[in-house]
Amino acid sequence: MSAPADSRDVPLFEATGLSVRFGGVRALRDVSFAVRAGEVFSIVGPNGAGKTTLFNLISRFYDAESGSMRFAGRELNAVPAHRIAALGIARTFQNTELFERETVLANLLIARHVHRRTRLLGDLLFLPAVRRQELAFRAKVEDVIDLMDLQRYRDQVVGNLPYGARKMVEIARALCLEPKLLLLDEPSSGLNPEETEDLSFWIEDIVADLGITVAMVEHDLNLVATVSDRVLALADGAVLASGSPEEVRNHPEVLRAYLGDPRWTC
Repeated sequence: MSAPADSRDVPLFEATGLSVRFGGVRALRDVSFAVRAGEVFSIVGPNGAGKTTLFNLISRFYDAESGSMRFAGRELNAVPAHRIAALGIARTFQNTELFERETVLANLLIARHVHRRTRLLGDLLFLPAVRRQELAFRAKVEDVIDLMDLQRYRDQVVGNLPYGARKMVEIARALCLEPKLLLLDEPSSGLNPEETEDLSFWIEDIVADLGITVAMVEHDLNLVATVSDRVLALADGAVLASGSPEEVRNHPEVLRAYLGDPRWTC
C-alpha cells in the first residue's frame, strides 16, 4: 500500500484560467495556480500586475469573467462574499480596515461572530449557553493576543496606535476567524525593518503553530525570499513564472519585468 500523500502537497486552493477586465483594461488573463495546504505562497509583480485583483476575486468582491476557483474542494465562483469567512478564508488589506474607535480587544472579539451558534433571544437574555460561548471567544482572542505580542495594546483604542501596531491588529483579527487560508495583502507595507523582521517570524508561527496556510501579496522581496515556500510572479495580469523563490527570482521574464535588472535585490 502506498504511503499517504504529504499534506503540504495537497491543493487547498486552486485557480484555473481566471480572467477579469474593467472596461477596456484586462486586469487578469488566464491565471492558474494552486496553493498547497500548510505552505506560504507569495504573489509578486510590479504595480498594476493584478495581484490585489486576484485577492478580490478570491474574496468574492469581484466576479471572474472566466475561469474557476476551488477551496477545499468547493467551487467558489457561486459563493457570496459574506459567506467566504465562514468557509475558512480570512483576509487583510493594504490599508488597515479596522474599527478605529474600538479597542484592540473589541476588534478581535468582533471577528468571532462567524462562530456564533446562539440565537438572538438567548443573546438578549444572556443565557448560560451565551455566557459559555463568550468565555470561549475571549479565551481564543487572548491566545491570539499572546501569539501576536499585543498584550500592551489590548485595551487601547485602535485609532491611537502606531501604524505598525494597527497592521498587526488586522492580522490578529483575521486569525480570530480561525481560517484555513489567510490572505495577506501587502502585510509589510508601512512597516520599518524591525517590524518587518518580526512579521516574518509571525508568519512562520502562524503556519507552524496554527496550521494555517498563507497566501501573500508582497513587494518586499527580502520578506518573500525569507518566508515563502513557492512564489507566483505576475505582470500585466498574466503569469510570468512560478516555483521556489530562487527559481522565480532568476526567471528571464521576471528579470525583465523588474526594470530589466539582471537579478532581484533580495
